[in-house]
Amino acid sequence: MTGTLVVRAQSAPALLPDSLQAYLDKSLSLLQTYSLERRRVDWPQLRQAVYQKAQGARTVRDLLPIYPFIFEQLQDDHGWLTYQDKTYKWRNPARVPYANAAVKAALAQKPGIRVRRLPGNVGYIQLPGINAGGSMAAQRAAAQVVRDSVCRLQPDKIKAWILDLRLNDGGAMAPMLGGLAPLLGDGHLGGFVGQNGQPQEQWYLKQGNFYLDTLQITDLTACWPGKKTTRPIAVLLSGRTASSGEIVAISLKGRPATRFFGEPTYGATTANESYRISGTSYLTIAGTLDADRQGTAYRTRLVPDVLIAEGDNFLDLNQDAKVAAALRWLKTARPGK
Repeated sequence: MTGTLVVRAQSAPALLPDSLQAYLDKSLSLLQTYSLERRRVDWPQLRQAVYQKAQGARTVRDLLPIYPFIFEQLQDDHGWLTYQDKTYKWRNPARVPYANAAVKAALAQKPGIRVRRLPGNVGYIQLPGINAGGSMAAQRAAAQVVRDSVCRLQPDKIKAWILDLRLNDGGAMAPMLGGLAPLLGDGHLGGFVGQNGQPQEQWYLKQGNFYLDTLQITDLTACWPGKKTTRPIAVLLSGRTASSGEIVAISLKGRPATRFFGEPTYGATTANESYRISGTSYLTIAGTLDADRQGTAYRTRLVPDVLIAEGDNFLDLNQDAKVAAALRWLKTARPGK
């Protein structure tokens, strides 16, 4: 019975090969140590249920169907197991299927960064998700692409911004925020919060570069204004704005002269960490919550200030209802302090 924790104490698990025993033991120990929702489950009971499901397994592949069950017990649909470049995760049935055909069609085209100068000297930036891998070099290269795109608009001449995160379904946060420094300026943007509400790693922009605590991730200089910017920013959101896309949005929460338009976001507002199990197997665990610059943690989706359900037109921004609403607000918005 999928998703139901049933334990029959009278049936002891059959012996597993040592390698599989170690694989499961390490997985469960990591989850019990690092999962944000580790207090949700009875761990002895879950371990017994997992080993009952593993009876007869002879290879790691035989264990893979168990992992969605484990994540379901934790109610974690943001974590996953990676095995041979495939992911195994729990699909939360409580999530309503996303119905916005325009956003889904645009995402299917694998969009890239797009910049435009709109009427009223408004800078428009479409920032999709960025999968930059885990290396510092890859993240720095991706950040440079974002920064170069922003610089093409000559940020010092822009009066206001539209930051379009509707197609940002996640990836690496550092290239996104580091690349956007000309919009955001230096300062504290947010951080991670543990299960007990204790602040953990914080993220900053310093001299136009992205830092996690004191660790500098990006190495950029182009068109950085050298000070905190106060120009109004309209942020566009969709139900596919997720994970690191939501982190970018959260980083603008509490900023003066900033307003959010569109749909509630996906609701993957946890920070994930990957842990190696063996070989190329990794367990990615949602371990902390995202918090804004004021310390407010987000357990669920972000709701925009101005709700606009449809009307997206990525091919012709002049016909896009969310861009139009943002432009109307920007006509009257004043720089923040």
